[in-house]
Amino acid sequence: MSKGEVTKQRILDLAKEEFLEKGYGEASVRSIAKTAGLTTGAVFRYFPDKESIFAALVAPVAEDVLSMYRKGNERGVEYLEEGRPQDMWGISDEVVLGMIEYIFANKDVFVLLINCAAGSLYENFVDELIAEEERQSMAYLRAMREKGFSCADISEQDLHVLLSAQYYAFFEIVRHNMPKDEALNRVRLIADFFRPGWKNIYGG
Repeated sequence: MSKGEVTKQRILDLAKEEFLEKGYGEASVRSIAKTAGLTTGAVFRYFPDKESIFAALVAPVAEDVLSMYRKGNERGVEYLEEGRPQDMWGISDEVVLGMIEYIFANKDVFVLLINCAAGSLYENFVDELIAEEERQSMAYLRAMREKGFSCADISEQDLHVLLSAQYYAFFEIVRHNMPKDEALNRVRLIADFFRPGWKNIYGG
């Protein structure tokens, strides 16, 4: 790595500590620069503002999460096209377990996204994830009806409420800093609780 790349990474490492300790709103570029032994002007040569520093830390993970759910839904649509929508439940379980592994592989970043992002462009990360899932779910239900499969005629508002309840329950594992074994048990509990209701909606 070049000297500039080393400095940039040091800024990010120290910024992560600052955001984790203080949250986005209370963190400051001045404090990050002081801890790094730099002037604020030196930091701004690498990042134009505090928002860009935070985004550099969390954007790749946020985008990966959305991609993970999109790919899962795309596979669900493929199964629907093949006439076996019941196989979507296996995908759902696979995506959730994959998410657990991904969360614990990137735990600090998820803490930033879930607990420390207020005031940043990522403060509504979970709501945006819910909105994406809502759009895809409504499209999937329309496709089911078009293909003659039985499913509930649920409104977008009602679907939003149910997805919000499940997603906010899911991310409690990050909010409360649960160890991995406890998180897995909690997620299984959530899945077991919601699955009968989702099967009433999607059939199966």
